[in-house]
Amino acid sequence: MKLDFISIGEVMIQLNAVSPGPLRYVKYFEVHVAGSEANMLVGLSKLGFKTSIITRVGDDEFGKLVIGFLRGEGVDVSRVKIDDSAPTGIYFIQRHFPVPGESTVFYYRHGSAASRLSPEDVDEEYVLNHRGVILTGITPALSSSCYAAVEKMYRIAKHNGLDIVFDTNIRMKLWRDALRARTALTPFLQSKIVFTNNKDLEVLFPGEHLKEAISKILGKGCEIVVVKLGDKGAAAYDSKMNEYRIEAFKTPIIEDVIGAGDAFNAAFLASIYRGLSIDQALLYAVAAGALVVTVRGDVEAQPSWKDLEVFLESFKGGVVLR
Repeated sequence: MKLDFISIGEVMIQLNAVSPGPLRYVKYFEVHVAGSEANMLVGLSKLGFKTSIITRVGDDEFGKLVIGFLRGEGVDVSRVKIDDSAPTGIYFIQRHFPVPGESTVFYYRHGSAASRLSPEDVDEEYVLNHRGVILTGITPALSSSCYAAVEKMYRIAKHNGLDIVFDTNIRMKLWRDALRARTALTPFLQSKIVFTNNKDLEVLFPGEHLKEAISKILGKGCEIVVVKLGDKGAAAYDSKMNEYRIEAFKTPIIEDVIGAGDAFNAAFLASIYRGLSIDQALLYAVAAGALVVTVRGDVEAQPSWKDLEVFLESFKGGVVLR
């Protein structure tokens, strides 16, 4: 059976603070399953696409939780390997401190099972059973073997005409050095669709104006560049540098902003691959992002098409701008 999208990356246990404020004062945490690549795959699954993931988890209770959760959300886990000598990664979310409305991430993933991903984990025949590959700038930062695994997946897709989607998603806590991140991630910009943001563009194209950076990415053969602007909405540019903009929805509830960008990506991709226009894709994408921030956890409020329609019908705050 042909699948739609495959990705590779770490899926972790998220311990999300139930109450806001510094973690040293938090007494209760909610357990969630999350990871940028997995978040996008779950979002696409909820929107009717067949997805799969390549990853490693520990031979522990958290690893079992990851596998069971993803399977329950419709993601194929047949290429998830269980590592009996390394743990499943975890991270903590601190909410609304020190900046109200924002969340801070604390990783405990060094030496995790997923950091041991390698090219041997990437089965070429299995990858070719998909329409497209989704990659991010996170996994290449985890280890040299992770970078090699992502590069192999990219090369397989490129050489065989699969669509490649790349989210720059630069986590400086992982890269630690801007030049290192720029050197490692620039080759992946030769993708069909690139998601990014202003901070990442500054790392990739230091000192350059936004549209200059976008033009350079499009010049690499990219068809659509999407710039996520947080509470200011988003912008997209096609191969002819036509610009599309949309404002963000102002939701009355903001529980946790982590995961909104992944939901945005999933809804945008689902819209484009459903044959909708870039304008429509942006509208559904910002709606999906707005829904996700209303709850703790990255995927629990990711929407179906019906959910998106209900949201857009009842929420009149977003306006598409051209």
